[in-house]
Amino acid sequence: MISNKSISTKIVDVGVVIPAYNCSQSILKALESIFMQSALPKEVIIVDDGSKDDTQLVIEGSEYADRVTYVKQGNAGPSKARNHAISIATAKWLAFLDADDLWIHKDKLRLQMELADKHADAVLIDSYASIDWHGQREETESRQKDGDVLRQFLYSNIINATSSVLAKRDKIVETGGFVDDLRFGEDRLLWAQLAKVGGVYTLPIVTVKKFNAIGNLTSKGDKNYHYRVDLVNRLLGFIDAPKAELADIWLTNVVDFFRLSFKANDSDTYLLIFNDTLKHKGPNLWFSKFGFLALHAKLFNTFEPLLFLKRALKK
Repeated sequence: MISNKSISTKIVDVGVVIPAYNCSQSILKALESIFMQSALPKEVIIVDDGSKDDTQLVIEGSEYADRVTYVKQGNAGPSKARNHAISIATAKWLAFLDADDLWIHKDKLRLQMELADKHADAVLIDSYASIDWHGQREETESRQKDGDVLRQFLYSNIINATSSVLAKRDKIVETGGFVDDLRFGEDRLLWAQLAKVGGVYTLPIVTVKKFNAIGNLTSKGDKNYHYRVDLVNRLLGFIDAPKAELADIWLTNVVDFFRLSFKANDSDTYLLIFNDTLKHKGPNLWFSKFGFLALHAKLFNTFEPLLFLKRALKK
């Protein structure tokens, strides 16, 4: 709970949820960004997901020790850590902040709560976010939402950053929280579930800085693809739509895996994705660029000649 140190500052009915793992180098900056808010949260809950570093010592030895609830659990992943924090929280609204991200606008919570008050149907409010790709480049995520956006979630994750999200606690609890066995896209699944029951809105201001490591969807072979299939199959059950629309949703969700498996010269994964997509799109898929590349993979078990040609044309 927030202490009387901040008695002169407005306190809003918000609980901040922070999953923490080996974050001794970043957690204090994250906490500082919370306590610099012009409207302070009612509670801040940190669930340490089995850190092996000095995360606990850093938190308990800091000026914020008596202003947060700190809980430690065995290593189980960020979804279970978030769910643990959600089960402890009492606030009406929950704001999410990863331990290595920052809130960079002092009025984030105040402005998001004001936006929520303007929309009686609101269940989730996000904001724009600045994404730092390991210091190599920065970009701004600025997808705007204004009410009923369920169908948009079926095509992609339209939340600008998890650390920008403010959502109603009771609605999160009703959905069951984060699906902890998904491990890939579990946040998007929860946001889509919330979009089924209420409005999603965006504060059009950059309030968050998120730090991402350079990587890609295929960095763990086809394992991430199987998680994406699981996610999309769940999402497809959210709406009653024509078969053609469901097929388009499927293709939109796997097209990055097509591209990356081709780029990685991974013909086996490419054919796996193609065969799954064929079930949704039907035989006409053979007459697309995906069909051409699948035929090449079947015949030659490699994309190297095509990759060589692509590289040559770029010169």
